[in-house]
Amino acid sequence: RIERVEAPKLVFASGDSGAYGEFTDIREALDCSNPFDPFALHKAALVACGILPSKPDQPLEALLKRLGGGFKLSTQVRGIPRGSGLGTSSILAGACVNAIGDFFGTELPMMDRIGRVLCAEQLMSTGGGWQDQAGGMIPGIKLLTSAPGAWQEVSVRKLSIPEGTMRALEDRFCLIYTGQRRLARGLLREVMGRYIASDPEAVMILRDIQHLARDMAAALESGDLNGFSRMLSAHWDLSKRLDAGGTNVCIDCIFVAVEDLV
Repeated sequence: RIERVEAPKLVFASGDSGAYGEFTDIREALDCSNPFDPFALHKAALVACGILPSKPDQPLEALLKRLGGGFKLSTQVRGIPRGSGLGTSSILAGACVNAIGDFFGTELPMMDRIGRVLCAEQLMSTGGGWQDQAGGMIPGIKLLTSAPGAWQEVSVRKLSIPEGTMRALEDRFCLIYTGQRRLARGLLREVMGRYIASDPEAVMILRDIQHLARDMAAALESGDLNGFSRMLSAHWDLSKRLDAGGTNVCIDCIFVAVEDLV
């Protein structure tokens, strides 16, 4: 949510963490590289959208005057724990990009919005690609692909899933919050490090994950929910091989406890 404030200042609020801050100094408003800062996402989204400059080249008051005055950017994640691993930070950044575009009247194509979220996550030093925000900002169940290149042009194919399969998926799918949290950048550095070094196992696993995504889409469209479920298990096994830190004793125990139901 964005709204005007009377004073020439930036106001940030995070409803789910209870954080609130007011900024009149441009350097503080641009300091978004600490992912533990409750307002890192707010600041990075404004920079990535070109509302705030990347460097403090003028006083904040002068900048806000050009923008029509001060404003407040507030966020809240509902119904999902912070650090759940469900891509909420990317999706929330996407919501910020959408709100900023609406507020300042700068309509952007969907792919530009997805790219700006990617840029915001680099500014926050958390890393990340396009998959989380594309998954959250583009409705429905879909297969997302992109071609090689620094600028990722994401192609979307919405899946045509039989109604009975969707009902069965709703009935059978269960989401368990493990209570385990970690920063995504640790995983990303591990995976990207292995890929950049051309680690043979990592390259093979990433290739298999890519093929598995296409097979999952085909299984859902053909109504093969059991096959899709087996592929989810195969994907989990590949993820653990790619990064052993993706699981721990607590999560392994949960899988043992529900093994006869999966």
